[in-house]
Amino acid sequence: MATSQSSSSSSSYCSNDSIGSTNTSANNNMANTLLLDINSLLHDEDISDITLVPEPSTSNENSSNNNDPVTAVPAIKAILAARSPVFRRMLYGEFRETHGAENVEVKLDYSGRVLQLLVEFIFTDKLDSLNIASNGVVGNSSNNSSTATNSGGGGSCTAAATSSCTLEEKARLLTNLSGAAHYFDIPKLESDIKTKLNAMMLEHPSLACAILDESSKMLSGEELVLLAMERVRARPKAALLHWNKGVPPSSLAGTMNGAGISSTFPSIGSGNNSTTAGGDGSGEERGGVTSLNASLLEQVIFDDQSTASELTKFLCLKKWVEGCKHVVSSDDIDVPRKMLDTDEILSSRTPSKPARKLIDDAMPAATAQPNVTPPPSPTSKSPSDESSIVSQQQHRLTIAKHLAEKLDLSLIPASDLSTTITDSKLISTHDLYQAYRLQALNAERTKSKVFVEGAGLGEVNGTYIQRGVHEGTPMYNKEGVWRDREEVFRIFLCTYSNGNKSWCLSIVPKGKEPGKTTDLDFYECPVSYGKGGGITGGSYGGSAENGLGVVPSRGWKLVNYGQPPVPKCSLIVGCLEDA
Repeated sequence: MATSQSSSSSSSYCSNDSIGSTNTSANNNMANTLLLDINSLLHDEDISDITLVPEPSTSNENSSNNNDPVTAVPAIKAILAARSPVFRRMLYGEFRETHGAENVEVKLDYSGRVLQLLVEFIFTDKLDSLNIASNGVVGNSSNNSSTATNSGGGGSCTAAATSSCTLEEKARLLTNLSGAAHYFDIPKLESDIKTKLNAMMLEHPSLACAILDESSKMLSGEELVLLAMERVRARPKAALLHWNKGVPPSSLAGTMNGAGISSTFPSIGSGNNSTTAGGDGSGEERGGVTSLNASLLEQVIFDDQSTASELTKFLCLKKWVEGCKHVVSSDDIDVPRKMLDTDEILSSRTPSKPARKLIDDAMPAATAQPNVTPPPSPTSKSPSDESSIVSQQQHRLTIAKHLAEKLDLSLIPASDLSTTITDSKLISTHDLYQAYRLQALNAERTKSKVFVEGAGLGEVNGTYIQRGVHEGTPMYNKEGVWRDREEVFRIFLCTYSNGNKSWCLSIVPKGKEPGKTTDLDFYECPVSYGKGGGITGGSYGGSAENGLGVVPSRGWKLVNYGQPPVPKCSLIVGCLEDA
């Protein structure tokens, strides 16, 4: 009998366990069904009881809002309140804006596209409408189809609108959506957007400028501002000028698309988008310095923590003048008056014709011509439009000329001074003369180039050009990328605290003197080895006899950040190799 009870009990236990398993499966199915049912309510005007109306302020109007097709976004108050504490207080709290109305309108200081994406995430916990396939169409999804056909009162939906957006426009859109997520207290969306924007900047550094420009206008944009500035500082030429020479597409972008956000952003910013844009910035619009407004220009280009060269800074100013995407007002021009250039002085001395109105006033009434205005040519531009274009160009030129005075032209190669710099008309004749004078003095010293090859750390290999002097001997520089930062690799002579001297191949942090503990050292070679086995360093007082002024071709040793094997150095131009 006991056995029977035990068996019965065991059977009962197994049965209960089976029921529990079935219940778990049923609960999962129910949860999935519930999510699908809630998702199906997205943009359903028959069920909606609230309409969000975009009414962005003037300060929030930007390129991502231009021609916004969304004029109203339908939603359900209960779902909004369940997902956002701010919506709960707004719709059901003591100071609620609605009182018993069946269908209410709430005006919000965001663009229609931002509000539509916000509602989409609240209903679905993801943003399928940003899932753009490689052929430029929205990914297959029942939700996308619903979104495309049921967008209420606002014309085209976000999915259709973003399918033709450039990466810059998508980055700006996500930046504004981050601000909305912060305001409505939806932390998951805000966090996912920041992670996605960081991934997009790793893959396309030039997007950092657009994200910086957009986030600088937001009260909650400080974290994104710092994130974008960090990217610009690490890769100034790539971020500002679309420079990707010798740098393969970042593999870090893939790692930033981790499982935590892949469900929210299925594919935006992936390699599919990059196929339409060349590595030089041609093709699809991808930010860069032209995305910056005038108030950010000086802060970004002349940032103390940036590794940008003087030539890079100049090219940024030139490119901004030619293609700035913002309207520059007279308020943005806050530059001191300065003496006119020679050309401006000459033009100011040229007598000008009297105004037409004065001539007409001076004519006798009998001989005055009738006031007849000829019909405008159908192909001609209106005077106001033409003056606006000219005015904008002049405003940008004025700002760029003022900022160009901060450049140290002596650090720009003479070949660039005579072509790129002169043709731009951003530099005064006097400043150009002084720059040429310094370049001529520098040219009197023999410039040599050292070719480094065979190093296990591939980033240090290449051609080093003689620029500058340290401890009375020439210093050789090469621009490159290390650990995803644009850096200048240097070969220079260093004297240690014990009196020993060595040639070092290192990265010297910006603003620091070579030979300090802050250097990032890769390889070194004692000066004593340079006797009889190196290449001479030119006319800086060192000699091959005492080992100074000589870059060793062999005898390099591995230090700190270097990787085996050690490099070999050889002369290219400017001096003779010591056999």
